[in-house]
Amino acid sequence: MFHNHARPPIQTFPSTSSHTPTSAVSMTRPLSASYVPPYWPGERPKSWRRGFRFKSGISSIFRSKSASRLPDPSTDSARLNLASVLRHDEAIILDLRRSQHLIQIPALRRPVVSNDLMQPATNPPTMFMRLFHTRLPWYIDVLPIGNGSYVTLGDLFMAICQFLGERIRHEDYHNDELGAEDREELKQAWEKRCKNKKERMDGVKRVDFLREKYMFLGLIRGKSGMWQLRTRRGYP
Repeated sequence: MFHNHARPPIQTFPSTSSHTPTSAVSMTRPLSASYVPPYWPGERPKSWRRGFRFKSGISSIFRSKSASRLPDPSTDSARLNLASVLRHDEAIILDLRRSQHLIQIPALRRPVVSNDLMQPATNPPTMFMRLFHTRLPWYIDVLPIGNGSYVTLGDLFMAICQFLGERIRHEDYHNDELGAEDREELKQAWEKRCKNKKERMDGVKRVDFLREKYMFLGLIRGKSGMWQLRTRRGYP
């Protein structure tokens, strides 16, 4: 059990304490760089998408304009239709904190097999999908892996789960955009997700930015040719 004062492990500087592991966030700063205190906030990460705000609500109305529309009509969400299983709420059950192999499709009334996930994610099929979520500061890009010709359902869920399963970097946790309360929410999401010491030592991951909304709900058309990833609260 981690107490309220426990801090998620952050990998930037070696720890001298056996009670504060330091392996959670990818090393992005060379050791020869000028010393900066490990918990000193820095600038907004350049990898974050424009207009992202940690808190949703009225502040999201005043976000900056996004990049111009994707130029290729074959990848534009406005010109594509989603596979039906992606359009309907809760047609797919998947905890995005876990492996994509745990996916369930209740309408099948049986376990999901690989052939179920080989169908195109869109109609007509596309070779590229860019996803965003209001709670995530990054885009998720999806490319065809299974057949190399178009994005399948399997490609989509593999890309989402593998991307969200990556550790965050030091600057994703300590920056001017996140306040103490924001970091506390991330820490709580990390604590609730982790079931054992090994998971805790693996640190804060991108999926923890979703906080309590980690269950897949579906996709809808988004701005600038992208797709918006929708999630819902997890089970108690």
